[in-house]
Amino acid sequence: MPGRYSYTSPWSRGNDPWFRIGQIDVTTTVGLIGLGIISVLVRAFEGGNDGIASRLWFEPQKIQDGEIWRLITWPLDNQVGFWTIFLFFILYMLGNQLESLMGRRTFLYLLLALTLLPALVLTLVSISNSSQYALYGLRFIEIGVLIAFAVQFPFARFWPGIPAWGIVSVIVGLQFLDALQMRSGLYALALLTVTLTAVVGMRSLGYAQDLQWIPALPLAGKSRNRPRQKSTLRRRTRKNHLRAVTDFRDRHTEKEIDQILDQVADEGVESLSKEQRKRLEQHSKALRKRRDR
Repeated sequence: MPGRYSYTSPWSRGNDPWFRIGQIDVTTTVGLIGLGIISVLVRAFEGGNDGIASRLWFEPQKIQDGEIWRLITWPLDNQVGFWTIFLFFILYMLGNQLESLMGRRTFLYLLLALTLLPALVLTLVSISNSSQYALYGLRFIEIGVLIAFAVQFPFARFWPGIPAWGIVSVIVGLQFLDALQMRSGLYALALLTVTLTAVVGMRSLGYAQDLQWIPALPLAGKSRNRPRQKSTLRRRTRKNHLRAVTDFRDRHTEKEIDQILDQVADEGVESLSKEQRKRLEQHSKALRKRRDR
């Protein structure tokens, strides 16, 4: 089981961004935290619970009244405070790791599932018993990301040397005790839904291979478990294609350089255009690099 006890640095860069703002690569993780920071600023300027932010909350009765957007916008209202910023910090570290592993699109699907499924479950339960519960903030999303990380990297070490599964078990356990203390069945149900979504979602997407006892739904994760023969054939085909493309480019470049050199021989260097001189200089640098290898 290679890689079971280690993972790359949480500060590693290289995740494929959706777009760039200046020097900032806006990945799925960065975009989510950016929206969270904006929500903190909006709440600070508005004050109270009657502004724009409160219209993003998940409230079952509001959903039944037709405000469907609340099913997915509830994480976008976050309280002002130190623990909120700390939550963003943890979410960035672990979310960045999962996105690097899964890719921006698959990680986005996981986040959407962690957002939508708890809201749908609570809505259905509230219809049957008229219970009310407000859901908002990135806290539940963070818990889902924590659980997903621990499922994939159960033995990754957190300070002071505690494995991920231990840290996450304590955090999730305390959340359930908090729900018990408040006598809030909907809070406990939301936590349970987030937990199941993260665990089953990771298995269904083809990750957490060590935890075979967790059921996996027939999702796109099958692409990670295709027979090795097909994978090897695909790699060979791609390699041959790249080699053919490289050979074609080399031949094209040589033909172009020969034409430039013929022009220099016939008409002199002064006859070259700016673009032709640039191409000749690039070719010379490439030849020097090959000799140095």
